[in-house]
Amino acid sequence: MKIQLALDLLDPRKALDVVREAGPHVDIIEVGTSLLKHSGIAIVKEIRAICPDKPLFLDMKIIDGPEREASLMAQCLPEYYSMLAVASDTAVSKVLAIARQNNATVVFDLQSVPDPVQRARELKALGATHLCVHKNADCGDDPQQAFREFLDVNEACGLTMALAGGINLSTLPAIKEQLQPAIAIVGGAILNAQDRRGAALSFEAIAKSTRN
Repeated sequence: MKIQLALDLLDPRKALDVVREAGPHVDIIEVGTSLLKHSGIAIVKEIRAICPDKPLFLDMKIIDGPEREASLMAQCLPEYYSMLAVASDTAVSKVLAIARQNNATVVFDLQSVPDPVQRARELKALGATHLCVHKNADCGDDPQQAFREFLDVNEACGLTMALAGGINLSTLPAIKEQLQPAIAIVGGAILNAQDRRGAALSFEAIAKSTRN
């Protein structure tokens, strides 16, 4: 299981500080949607300079303007970026085609999809390889529903799965044991920790542990 650090921040200086402290101890660094809106894609180069060996995920949440948005991503050369699973099939196909040309992976965010299992099957048929089950408490979602949804989607499609939504050091062991996601996305539990490096090391230890 990999740990993805979500920089869900508005302050670019704090974001860069977090990358310096915690970045070396996670597997993927995510540039959050709000940070991208506030700072623009220039922040990507700054983060890359601090942790040049870490894959970057840009949480673009693409839904329309597929050629324009995917071409913008090509300029940043991220390893991963997100698209909303509720986007049209035409938009999905266009973004996947551009991503393939640039050796990038599109991660489809299933948040607010009425029938996640059916949509996951449709996305797989269109060529998707990565999905994210995302429950956001700030939007009224129940994070506990993520467990059932994750299991159902994973069983139905067998794609690479990420899980996001309020993951902390207390919940990660059960998530690892019961769900076994390829990627666990962690935000506030590291961002708001007094010792962000220590928190990242603790997440890393759980993720890499071979104990059941």
